[in-house]
Amino acid sequence: MDRTLFDQNGKPVAYLHADYHGSVFLWDGNAVAYLDDEHVFGMNGKHLGWMISDVLYTNDGARVGFTATTCPVPMDREPAKAERRPVDQIRPKWRVPPTPKLMFHFAEQDLETFLKGGAIPPFRPEGRAETHEETEG
Repeated sequence: MDRTLFDQNGKPVAYLHADYHGSVFLWDGNAVAYLDDEHVFGMNGKHLGWMISDVLYTNDGARVGFTATTCPVPMDREPAKAERRPVDQIRPKWRVPPTPKLMFHFAEQDLETFLKGGAIPPFRPEGRAETHEETEG
């Protein structure tokens, strides 16, 4: 069963999918992170933070995300989920930093930006660089 992740304002930002990796998907269907015990790693291998007692913490120990059981404010309705895209090959894990002192205050960074820090950039075939005309048109 999927579990929704809410930001500090009660907005649903992503969800934890009950797959082999414990993948975290954004509502657009892209996997950006996964859980490994209490650790949250980006698909790019970067250690993003911790998920402890259904609260998502940054590497600095600030609260950045919540499940329905821990969200401190009323929660908005969940949007319809887009079709999940296949999970990219997970990159090797970065070194895990020491566990920080967990704090009660909210992170300055919003949950979506936090999770997108673990995304794998889209693949661009060689020789197919975006031109100035394509970006304007």
